Amino acid sequence: MWDKLKSQSRQKRFFKLISLEEALSRIEQSTLNRLSEAEAVETVKCLGRVLAEDIVAEVNLPDHNFAAMDGFAVNTKDVKDTSEKNPVRLTVKGELFPPDHPTDAAIINGETMYVACGAPIPRGADAVLKVENARQETDSVIVVQMPLEPNRNICLIGEDVKKQDLVLPKNRLIRPQDIGLLVALNLETVKVVRKPRVAVISVGEELTQPFKSAPNKIVNNNAYIIASLAEAFKAESLIIGIARDTVEDISQKIAAAAPQADIIVTIAGCSVGARDFVPDAVEKLGGDDGGIIFHGVALSAGKVSGFGLVQGKPLMMLPGHVGSTVAAFCLLVLPLLNRQLGLGFTDRLPVVRCVLDEPVRPGKPGVELVLPMKMYSRGGEYHAVPMRKPLSVLKNLADANGFAMIHAGVSLDAGEGVDVKVYSGLEFYSVESSE
Repeated sequence: MWDKLKSQSRQKRFFKLISLEEALSRIEQSTLNRLSEAEAVETVKCLGRVLAEDIVAEVNLPDHNFAAMDGFAVNTKDVKDTSEKNPVRLTVKGELFPPDHPTDAAIINGETMYVACGAPIPRGADAVLKVENARQETDSVIVVQMPLEPNRNICLIGEDVKKQDLVLPKNRLIRPQDIGLLVALNLETVKVVRKPRVAVISVGEELTQPFKSAPNKIVNNNAYIIASLAEAFKAESLIIGIARDTVEDISQKIAAAAPQADIIVTIAGCSVGARDFVPDAVEKLGGDDGGIIFHGVALSAGKVSGFGLVQGKPLMMLPGHVGSTVAAFCLLVLPLLNRQLGLGFTDRLPVVRCVLDEPVRPGKPGVELVLPMKMYSRGGEYHAVPMRKPLSVLKNLADANGFAMIHAGVSLDAGEGVDVKVYSGLEFYSVESSE
């Protein structure tokens, strides 16, 4: 059997382990100046997008003075020497509410006006006395027993944002409160970085599409994990399909994906077995300016990961075991994806310091251990439990919230601190408490 397989295998062998640091350096240097272009998007629909321009205020915010609370608009000179022993009576001239802006209302010495929160300030007034600090003597007279400094309880023109202020910088990830600020500035659209397109190709004749009855086949679920991860990190995903275990079919799928994608990701077919032809296909399609950049990273999981260029597009070869697939995506694809979004060449994953519940012993010599972790909270701190099942066990990955990088030769005892890289912010919703 082996002789038959060996005779069928014509792969070139590119596999050579390099460090994670070296792998990231080669990816970064091979993909310089690949920021996605900008596009205009409705402001109210740009949550989670990345700004492609500096936002400079064209107006003051607010554009007029208004009352910060319900009260009475006064001239501070009228109440300068006021106290409980020396009260001042002011005549209530009228009342103002937020819809009254703009207004020509004004007060003179000895007068006041009731102003609701958000109402414009009448001319002649320079402070607002809280309604609870005024004693109503009659319908038209209040008694004031405390002095006020100018501008007290008033929101001033430009207090929030001044015209020509830099409001939000380029390459900022837009949050809900940012949308509120952009809307307040009357910006109907903003320029954001176009979402990078990540094409996902699965390799293996044993695979079948989901929700179809196929005996002796494995559901192609890994493609949907990677596609969902790409979308969770602000990209668009394109599931190209399943390639057979031949150089020709793999090459065809990659060539079809390249014009549509900013990043191509293959899953499986990149180990050193008799039918692992993805590296050959990448080298075949790479031409003079592309091909294999590296194949093999000193990681467990993720050792057989590789990277290359096809038609000028970056292509990441991910292993087939789901634990390795996800680990390699987080460590190798995310920095590239974030750089295309203008967020820098980094994975940007949240890191949580946890108490380790079980000891961790060194793995293979010279290889960094990527160990899935399940986090939970207890006593006001996070704890982490190592998930030690085989990399092919999907439930093991589903139970994990993130992973820890354990450097080669390093041991950790129970009770020691460990940094856990969380798969995404969504994981904090699933962290349970033991209390």
